[in-house]
Amino acid sequence: MIKTYPANSPLPALNKIDSLIWDWNGTLLDDVDVNLKVINKILSIRELKPLYLDKYKDSFCFPVQLFHRSIGLDFEKESIEDISAEYHITYKLYENSIKLNANTTFVLDAIQNMGIRQYILSASMKDDLMKMLHYYNLTDKFTGIYGAGDICATGKVDIGKQMMLDHSLNPNNTLIIGDTLHDAEVARSLGVHHLLYSGGHNSYDLLIKKSRVITSLKEILSLS
Repeated sequence: MIKTYPANSPLPALNKIDSLIWDWNGTLLDDVDVNLKVINKILSIRELKPLYLDKYKDSFCFPVQLFHRSIGLDFEKESIEDISAEYHITYKLYENSIKLNANTTFVLDAIQNMGIRQYILSASMKDDLMKMLHYYNLTDKFTGIYGAGDICATGKVDIGKQMMLDHSLNPNNTLIIGDTLHDAEVARSLGVHHLLYSGGHNSYDLLIKKSRVITSLKEILSLS
């Protein structure tokens, strides 16, 4: 039986962790504004109301089809595959303007120097993920890099289970860091510890109900 850690359970000190699993979009990559711009472009084409940042961060969820329905997209008229393809094409128009979140490289280097193995677990397409990690010169920071096999972003639980098996990760000594409630759900499904970052795709107020929350990636280095 998988052991789960409640939202208010204490986290182990960083030096007691041997494996750290990172989310990518919103956690290490600062793509919230670009994602909102893409979503609003999709809504505008369909003459739907735009989203403001606060509303976006309070409503974004996985699977993204649920989020899409909540903002007015009609899957009786068009398929999730078509909307996902439109999203990815539009996202790539803005890709070159995306930066890493503050202190990303500093924190990754510090954790690597502690001898902690780092992994990426993302709902992004694996090929796109590898290209972006290479672009930011981050590929060699990670022992394993896991992304989705299709563009529909259904979630990360099954991908995470495969990662745990591939690398024989011990759940008691593994920490997931992400920026959405889905990352907490993934952690509970895998039986690992989790910590959420409020600078990404979900709001602080939403995250704090389910997890311990940090507002800066550097706070991770103070885990004790």
